[in-house]
Amino acid sequence: MVCVAVDGDPVIGVIHKPFTGYTAWGFVGEGSNVAPRASYNTNVPKVIVSRSHSGKVKSFVQVAFGNNTEIIPAGGAGYKVLALLDPTDEEQETADIYIHVTYIKKWDICAGDAILRSLGGQMTTLKGEKIDYSGTEGNKGGLLASIKTDHKALVKRLPPWEESKQ
Repeated sequence: MVCVAVDGDPVIGVIHKPFTGYTAWGFVGEGSNVAPRASYNTNVPKVIVSRSHSGKVKSFVQVAFGNNTEIIPAGGAGYKVLALLDPTDEEQETADIYIHVTYIKKWDICAGDAILRSLGGQMTTLKGEKIDYSGTEGNKGGLLASIKTDHKALVKRLPPWEESKQ
């Protein structure tokens, strides 16, 4: 993954899958080589989460979206962002939203954030705040990523979240 951030805002993002040769890119204000899917379910969404933290996020997701919510554990922040889109890579799983509830390095999420922004999507903290890619190397505020949905409504559905508990 590669990202260019200007004044803390992600502007250009590239995610490459070396074993399949698939590359997705986005340039905010200029376009992308990947597109959103035709529709997304936010009533009972498929939620993609970190495979290494899936236990911590399961109850969080179920409180927000119900016990029947499908939770997809997966590795790689770039892979999880691509799951929200309509890539031509047939090996890619699909999800409606991406949630991360623990500390994550900004370099792991910047490229995906740029691609989402280039398509009109959003990646914010769990409290709905934009992630600033300047300053510290990590994001302590958790992560909610979506596209073609009412992102603010999704944030409101999330249970209270405290950084100190993570």
